[in-house]
Amino acid sequence: MGLQEPDPLKQLNLPPGFRFYPTDEELLVEYLCRKVAGHIFELQIIAEVDLYKFDPWVLPNKAIFGEKEWYFFSPRDRKYPNGSRPNRVAGSGYWKATGTDKVVASEGRRVGIKKALVFYVGKAPKGTKTNWIMHEYRLCEPSRKIGSPRLDDWVLCRIYKKNVAAPKPGSCDLRNKDISHGGSSSSSSSLFGDMLEALPVIEDRYFSLPQMNFQQSDTNLSLQQFGSEDEKAESDDEAPMRPHRDIGLTEDVEVHDI
Repeated sequence: MGLQEPDPLKQLNLPPGFRFYPTDEELLVEYLCRKVAGHIFELQIIAEVDLYKFDPWVLPNKAIFGEKEWYFFSPRDRKYPNGSRPNRVAGSGYWKATGTDKVVASEGRRVGIKKALVFYVGKAPKGTKTNWIMHEYRLCEPSRKIGSPRLDDWVLCRIYKKNVAAPKPGSCDLRNKDISHGGSSSSSSSLFGDMLEALPVIEDRYFSLPQMNFQQSDTNLSLQQFGSEDEKAESDDEAPMRPHRDIGLTEDVEVHDI
């Protein structure tokens, strides 16, 4: 019988409830900078693995610690001997950069760069996209020794698999019904027809308005009474002049001397 490999997680002697969720700044300053400087960590929690020799779904078994995301120190090779482009071919596919690079600063000083990559199965550029994501952290200054053929002797990488949210049950019922009927307008009209038939019947008397009977004479009278002031003035001007009548004394009035 072969010897069983020891579990590296049990050898760490971590306290109960321990979690490893470092920030971008901590990954660059506390881990990658020290790794490049040759620092030896008392607690080995990040494994040293050449990521570009394996498929991403194999990497969780090679990590020292992690449940949903895993961290690695990895070298970064050149695509061409004298070029500055990295070699992204890995396992049965390749890593492709996505989005824009993020500059990470510490105490107002630029420390490193964070790059996001997605794994594709097959040969570029016609590979099949997967849900495996990598965040690559590298220092602003080249982290390689003099005469090294690599771009960087060490970069720090976070590997995880993105979860795709499943559609809620019942959210696509109407869409599936339209697809099953060929997406025709008749299926939509029948659907709304059934909905209308299910509504309660409301009598017309709730929406009837009182009837108002206007006579022609009443209308003319109302228009004459509520005419504008200009129309009234014009009607007064056009009226015929009446003769002036003097008011005199009649015979029945007696005049007495004072």
